[in-house]
Amino acid sequence: MDAEAGAESKLRDLRRELAEICLDARLDKISALSNAPSGDALATIYNSGLRHLPMTKADQAVAERCHRMLTVEHDPVRKACAFLALNLFSFSYRIDRSFDLIDVPTELAATMVRALLGLPQFFEKDGARKQALIHFTTSMEEIHKAARVIDKPDFRQAILSGFLDGFSLMPMYGEDVPLKDIAVMRAYLIRLHLETSGLAQDAVPTWPGQMPSQLRLGILSPGAQSEMAAIRGHLSGINKEQFHITAFVPDAAIDSVSRGVEDIADALIPLPVDDIAEAAQMVKQENLDILIAAANITNIPTFPWTLLIAQRLARIQATMHASPLTSGFDTVDLYLNGTLNEGESAQDDYTEDLTLVTGSSNHYLFVDGVPPPQDIQRSELELPNTGPILVSGANVFKIGPDLVETWVSILGTLPDAHLVLYPFNPNWAAQYPQRQSFLKFLRSRLAAAGVEKNRVHVLDAQSSRRPILGLLNLADLYLDSFPYSGAVSIIEPLVCGCPPVVLEGQTARCRQSAALLKEIGLDVLVTGSRDDYIAVTVRLIKDEALRNEMAQAVKEMSGRAGLGLSNSIGSRVGDALWNSFLERLGSTV
Repeated sequence: MDAEAGAESKLRDLRRELAEICLDARLDKISALSNAPSGDALATIYNSGLRHLPMTKADQAVAERCHRMLTVEHDPVRKACAFLALNLFSFSYRIDRSFDLIDVPTELAATMVRALLGLPQFFEKDGARKQALIHFTTSMEEIHKAARVIDKPDFRQAILSGFLDGFSLMPMYGEDVPLKDIAVMRAYLIRLHLETSGLAQDAVPTWPGQMPSQLRLGILSPGAQSEMAAIRGHLSGINKEQFHITAFVPDAAIDSVSRGVEDIADALIPLPVDDIAEAAQMVKQENLDILIAAANITNIPTFPWTLLIAQRLARIQATMHASPLTSGFDTVDLYLNGTLNEGESAQDDYTEDLTLVTGSSNHYLFVDGVPPPQDIQRSELELPNTGPILVSGANVFKIGPDLVETWVSILGTLPDAHLVLYPFNPNWAAQYPQRQSFLKFLRSRLAAAGVEKNRVHVLDAQSSRRPILGLLNLADLYLDSFPYSGAVSIIEPLVCGCPPVVLEGQTARCRQSAALLKEIGLDVLVTGSRDDYIAVTVRLIKDEALRNEMAQAVKEMSGRAGLGLSNSIGSRVGDALWNSFLERLGSTV
């Protein structure tokens, strides 16, 4: 037995042991397992990727006992225990639940909330993501209601603890629908946590009697390379006579993060992010006119910038497309985006005032520019010496059955083509425990369609952008993800002259690549349906002359636009912020 199989066998044994403990309904033992100093044993299995694998006969026997108890048991506590046990074998969105959260004992409440909110990193079956979204929404409604109306401090704290630990919306970004209702409930729970924990430090903003000659602008600086490139693209070139910029960075990361903002900020302040109350006080002391959260504040509830922007610390508070949807917070006044990024009636999807700049908001300035590509040979990637190369950097969170089926259809039509993926971007997650499960899912879809598994090549996480750029120099086409489109990831194929094929969706997060391509005059590569996406890809691969012509156009237009190097929208963003402040100042007089 190899090491991987041995580790899997041990996890299966542990899973059955934990399930037996849950089925015994020993609340003290289950609580101890969920709150052990060494870590949550149930969460270890939930996050292991084991639930993606087929069950053995022994697994099936235990899972059937769980189903039976959920079906015939009348005691809601025993039902809850059986539900936790069955979650070790299946995701909660697949399980029929016949008890309410308010019936769960306090000892199990946090664990139950984590189980209800648990989602896979990727979905294997058609319609599964939509089914999961329905479950996630109803679970959030129940959690929101329980925290709001149950007047038992210990129970409420357990609910909030489970929410803070278990909420992750990232797998749902791939549904091309507004997620505003979830965002509003999430915002309420975060505020409740801040208030019940004594962390909220809200200030009542006092407005000046007249428009200042210069606005004090603060940015909660991101650490991820992609988010840093985005805020640099938003603020580089802003009128420094109108704005004094203060960048707030986590104290533990001041050396690395400060490199990204030192050329756009006038002042740099490290914040003690382990002490949110103190950090909030420090931001308030700056008497800011505007505060922008430049990172994703719509996912992990305990992210320091989320906990800060959920408080009133400046006269105007804003977010941008680093957050793939509305924040839901009453304390966030503006959402900055581009006119090409939003469809009709987009304001309805936001709790903030949707503030649009002309064109696309997907402008990025990398701290070190665009590095030279690494010299990559086909043989290093086990690619044949001839034949078209298709590439996608879509993260595993974005790769659902609909996207895989589209790629498989393309490979079936182009028998000499190979597809290279790099889906494990460290900017999205530090680790991917479900990596092996994803690879098995991908191979099963290829086998079902009769496509040889050696025609799809999956790379591990890369330590820098250089090998990615080298790969794209080899590639014939880049296949963007859908429904959730690429954003920063689309820059690399463009600067390499590798034509990307994209599909424009409805919500802003599903229109990012299309918005940028339209702005730089590459509308021809924007498709409106899955069939068109396939047709354009196949045509470009089969027509070498057209493909070469398109590659040259991509190279020229991306160079003319200065993608990744000089394409900032600071003047547009500055005007939008200045006018928003002026408008709000007028309403206070």
